[in-house]
Amino acid sequence: MENRTDSFVDHWHSVYFFMPLFEAPVTMPSLEEFRGALTRTFGEVELIAENPKMPAQPGELLGAALWEHPAYYAKEEKSVPSQLVLYGANKFDQELWNEQITAQFWDLPDKEEWLARCRYSIMASNMLAANLPVMERFQIMAEYADLILELFPACIGIYWPHSQRLTTREDFLNTRWQSKELHFLDGGVNVRFFNVNSSDEMVFDTLGLTPIGLPDLQCHCKDLDPNDMAGYLYNLAAYLYRSGDVIEDGNTVEGLTHEKWRCRREDALAGPARMVLDIHAGKYAGGNR
Repeated sequence: MENRTDSFVDHWHSVYFFMPLFEAPVTMPSLEEFRGALTRTFGEVELIAENPKMPAQPGELLGAALWEHPAYYAKEEKSVPSQLVLYGANKFDQELWNEQITAQFWDLPDKEEWLARCRYSIMASNMLAANLPVMERFQIMAEYADLILELFPACIGIYWPHSQRLTTREDFLNTRWQSKELHFLDGGVNVRFFNVNSSDEMVFDTLGLTPIGLPDLQCHCKDLDPNDMAGYLYNLAAYLYRSGDVIEDGNTVEGLTHEKWRCRREDALAGPARMVLDIHAGKYAGGNR
């Protein structure tokens, strides 16, 4: 089942997408409501169809060019408006989730009952946006998610396949970040927690930074509070999101108790396979280090 999940995300590697979830069959807003919301949020937009209509079937889609968010392509020496796309509703395929994924759905109340409500979905993505600055590109995606929640009041939450994070409607709208520019991280980054078998050691990592061109983070440690470590990795992820891939092998970062923790690139301990920035937690480090 893990291969099923990976192949789904790999198929969409050239775009970034998220999946709003519903308990009942989806009711689409009107075309004018959709166009109006896009214009209020992103400025001048153009629906990409000769006779645009809302996607009514699973195989249908509607794209919108964002004229105020152009991406520059040096090879062609021209700018092209980035796009947002909305795809028709379908029954939600829960085979996208395996046990490893659902085990990390920490944000959900009454998890099993909540997951059973996820019966239908739509999909929303960008297009022709890869050359936008990272912060602009993914702030657009966060604002698009907010727009979708506004237009679809029956949406109960959003699944973010690139981070394997499931956020409830309320959790995504009530951002944990003081700065609006970090709102994307409410869904686009997931801090995961694993107990190491037959020991008091733990592994924490992030998922979601690699798809946006940054290294995911990892820390193998012991004797630290899991909530403190999760918050620490979210804050460090926010630093990389703002600053870029600026932490090099051998650099140090400030640890939870203000000591210096050294970083190096390593293969991830937990799948999916990727290179991560491993943080050595000093006297709290796990494993034979």
